[in-house]
Parts: sequence; structure tokens; C-alpha cells
Amino acid sequence: MAEARQAQRSSTVMVIWMALWASLFWMGCAWAQIYQWTDRRGNVHFTDNPSHIPAEYRSMARVERVNPAPTPVAPNDDDTKDASAGLAAPDAPTSSIRDRDRLGRGPDYWRAVAQQWSARLQQHRQERERLQLLANYTRQLANATRDVWDRGRLEAEATRLEAELTEVEAHIKEAETMLQTTLPLEATQLGADPEWLKSPAVTQP
Repeated sequence: MAEARQAQRSSTVMVIWMALWASLFWMGCAWAQIYQWTDRRGNVHFTDNPSHIPAEYRSMARVERVNPAPTPVAPNDDDTKDASAGLAAPDAPTSSIRDRDRLGRGPDYWRAVAQQWSARLQQHRQERERLQLLANYTRQLANATRDVWDRGRLEAEATRLEAELTEVEAHIKEAETMLQTTLPLEATQLGADPEWLKSPAVTQP
């Protein structure tokens, strides 16, 4: 009778351990998902929590699977000795070079994204300069003309140019925020090196 009870207890303990390891494995798989979506302005966003995705973009969100980190295993004495010997060896590497983010994308991807936003920023700045010159010139013409009809037409044109100028200023602010804050933050969250966002230095001949 005692042997039967001992066998039953051993079986129960084994079932509990198997259930525990299965739940841990399921949690690792559940964490290995990154959701990506693009908003109306073309900004790419990432999150590991689908509830953070705005409702209007949830149907367009794409799921990226990431390999979960391996479960650490306690080393035995032999493994500890081997590891110590490896650290003592002069030729053993001390660190690994990170060349991919958690979605498998390398420096070229992040550099291309940063260059796209840099190009947008440059274009918007040039457009701001052009609109500023036109708006100022049109205002000067409106103040200098004596004809009431011409003055009204020029003032309306100057107002329109100033409205476009305000919109371009908003685009400039958006691009600056993406380059200075949003992209570095997303790169860090996805395990990418923020230095990848910088263009390589051009060597002068």
C-alpha cells in the first residue's frame, strides 16, 4: 500500500512539473510577437501589446514573430570550469557584435528610414524658404498698391501663402521629432543600435 501511494505521489509531481514547463513555454511564445502598423502620415510604429494599437489601424497591423530567449539552465561544476577556462584564454571573444534587431533587420534598414525622413526635412525646409519669400513679397506689393481691388487680391494671396507656410512648419516639426526622438526610441525598443540611424561619414578624396 505504501509503495502504491509513493508511486501516485511521484506521478502527481511529474504531472505538475510538466504543466509548469508547458505554461512557461506558452508564455515565451506569447511574448515573441511584435505588432507593426503604419499611420496616415506614413509613420511606422511597433508594440508588443495589441491593445496599444489605435482602433482604426488594428485591422492593418502586421504580426512579427521573434524567437523567444532561451531558458537559462544552471551550469554544473564541469561547465563552470570550462567557462572559466574559456574566459582565461587570451583569444576568447569578450562580446558579440550586434548586427540585427529583434525583427531581423540590420543597419541598412534603419539607415534608409532615417535618410527618408532627412530628405523630407530638407524638402520642407526649402519649401518654407520659398513660401516665406513669396509671402513677404506679396505683402509688400499689397501695401504699396493704390488700387483697392489689387490690394485685396494681393492680401488674399499673401494669406494663402502664410497658411501654406504654417502647414510646412508642422511638417518640419514632425520630421525633426521623428529623427531626434521617435526613431531612436523605436530602434532601442527593438534592440537596434541607434548609431545605425546615422549616415556613414563620407571620406574626402
